[in-house]
Formats: sequence, C-alpha cells, structure tokens
Amino acid sequence: MSMSNTRRPLWALSLIALLGLGFAAQAGARETPRDREDGEKATQEEVDERKQARRAQRQQAAARQDPPRPQDAQQDSRRRNDAQQQQAAARQSAQQRQADQVGRDRGQQQRATPRQENALIEQAARVARKGDERQRDMQRAERLGVEARQQAQRRAALQDAEHRQAQQHSQHQRVEARNQEQRRQAGQIRDDDSRRHDRQRQTRQRLSREQQEQRIRAERHRADRFRSQHAQRRRAAEQRAHRLQQQRRMAQYRYEQQYLQRLRLQQASWNARRYNPYDDQYFHTPSSHRYYYGGGYRETNRYGADLMRQAINYGYEEGLHAGRADRMDGWRADYRNSYGYVDASYGYNGYYLDQDVYNHYFRQGFQRGYQDGYSNDYRNGRRDGNGNYAMLATVLGVILGLQLLD
Repeated sequence: MSMSNTRRPLWALSLIALLGLGFAAQAGARETPRDREDGEKATQEEVDERKQARRAQRQQAAARQDPPRPQDAQQDSRRRNDAQQQQAAARQSAQQRQADQVGRDRGQQQRATPRQENALIEQAARVARKGDERQRDMQRAERLGVEARQQAQRRAALQDAEHRQAQQHSQHQRVEARNQEQRRQAGQIRDDDSRRHDRQRQTRQRLSREQQEQRIRAERHRADRFRSQHAQRRRAAEQRAHRLQQQRRMAQYRYEQQYLQRLRLQQASWNARRYNPYDDQYFHTPSSHRYYYGGGYRETNRYGADLMRQAINYGYEEGLHAGRADRMDGWRADYRNSYGYVDASYGYNGYYLDQDVYNHYFRQGFQRGYQDGYSNDYRNGRRDGNGNYAMLATVLGVILGLQLLD
C-alpha cells in the first residue's frame, strides 16, 4: 500500500512535467515580447516546481530506504497530503497559465485581424490597379495596331495611285513621243518636198543678172541699217538691267545678261566672216513660197523660209529661258516685258528677210516658249538630240502658214 502510494506521486509529477514542457513549447512558438516576459516567469515557477518535485522524490527515496515507523505515519500522511496539494496547485497553476496563454493568443489574433484585413484590401486594390493598367495597355496596343493597319492601307493606296499615275505618264510620254516623231517625219517630208520643188524651179528659172544686183543692193542696205542700231539696243539693255536689279529679279537679270552675251558673240562671228553675196545662192534663187504678213501676201525662196523657221525656234528657246527666270523670281507672267521679246533679233543679220518679219516670227516662238517655261509644261516644243529646244513641227507649220508657189 505504501509502495502504490509512493508510485502515484511520481507518475503525477511526470505528467505535470510533460504538460508543463508542452505548454512551454506552445507558448514559445507564439511568444511576443510580453509573452517572453510571461514565459520567463512561468519558467521560474516550473523550476521551483521541479525542485519541489525532486525534493519530494528524495524524500520518498529516503522513505523507501528507511522502513516506516509508527511515529512517522502521521508525518508521511501529512507529506502525502502536502504533495497532493502541491500537485493540485501545480496543475491549477498550469491550467491557469494555459488559459492565460490562450487569452493572449486570442487577443493577438483579434489585434492582428484588422491589420491583415487592411493588408488584404491593399493587396486586392493593387491587383485591381494592375488589372486596369493591363487592360488599358491592351486597349492602347489594339488602337495602335488599328492605326498602323490604317496607315499601311493608306500607304498602299498612295503607292498604287502613284504607280498608276507613273504608268499613265509613261504611256502619255510614249504616245507624245510617237506623235512628235510622226509630226517630225511629216514636217521633214514637207521640207524635202519644198527643197525639191525649189531645185526644180532653180533648174527651170534663175534670176537674171539685173535682178540679182537689185536684190544684193537691197539686202546690203537693210543689213547696214540693222547694224547701225546695235548701239541703241545696247543702251536699252543696260537700262533694263539696272531696273531688274532694283526690282531684285536676279534670275531674269542673269537671263538677259546671257542673251546680250549671245548677241555679242553672234555679231562678232558675222563680222569675222568674209561674206560675199555673189557666192550666196539666196541671190540666185527665185521665190518658191508665199506667206501672209502685214495684211497681204509676200514671197520668199527656201533660204528665207528656213530663216523664218529659225526665228520661231530661236524665239521659242529664248522665251523658255525667260519664263523660267520669272517663275524662279516669283514674278507675274509677262512675256511682253522681257528683253528677248522686245529685241527679237537674235539670229538675224539683216539678210533674207525684212527685220520686222523676222521680229514677228521670233516673237511668235518667244510667246509660246515663255508659256511653257513659266508653267514648266512643254506643250509647244521639244528638246532635240543636240540639247536645243525647238518648236513642234505642227505648231511651227501653223505659225508660218507657208504655201508653195506653182
């Protein structure tokens, strides 16, 4: 009986120690600074309890070694009662500590719950914002894709239009070149017929000696009169050049200076040539063409007709340069105010035609060349293989209106 009573406290003490260790481990896992203080107090109490338990064990061991005596029965009973009371007090203290720990944990959980809820709310808000940003990025990318496709479609349409326009322009150029070639061939045929007709007339009829002398005297007088006007034309050109500089029409100024330079070079070339009218076939060739001028018909031979064509072509080329110059200066279109149109004598030396006739046909070509140069659209002329501009054969034929004599 005494042995079973001795073993029961040992078992109870072991159970109490294990429960104390479990509670201590659970409290340590969730300890906070306040819990750490409470834990330190609890640990001290457990140390005290373990000391008491070891003291009780030593007493029990001593009791086993020493046989119980009657006088000690009451003491043993008291000691057992004290041990049981200590064990009950230890259990109650452990339960109280456990309840306190549970209360602290519940309080910590209650305090942590609002912070966790706020953290979850903030996290949800961040996720929502990221979702909105992602959706906006997707919408922006979709708009950019639509704009890129629209731009690609516009570029493709523009390229197709340019390609079609280039094809039409190329086709128009081919047709125009073919028409020009046909007109050139037609004009060449007419020129060949005219020259053949002139040769036939020359073989049938030549001017008499008296007619040749009369023509030579008239041509010389006309050439001398034309050369005497050279100084007057030069002074007029200098006045125009000064006025152009004041108007800041520098492109037109450069053109007129180049025109005067061409006139001087041409005049120097004629002066250096030893001209003998008796060796010139013009004075031996009878008239083969007639043309309408000044309200009536006039006659000339093929040399005079060639000079009329030259006047139109020279006028066209000079008008082309003058029109370009006014366009570059931003000046209004006014071919009559250009010095080339006023002078209208480039290519003329006083022979084969009257000066007013040459001036008339030169100005006819100049007007059309000026229009093409100012508008940058070659409707009346073309560029030959030598780089010179010349009037189209059809337009030239309309201007001349030459008729072959029977």
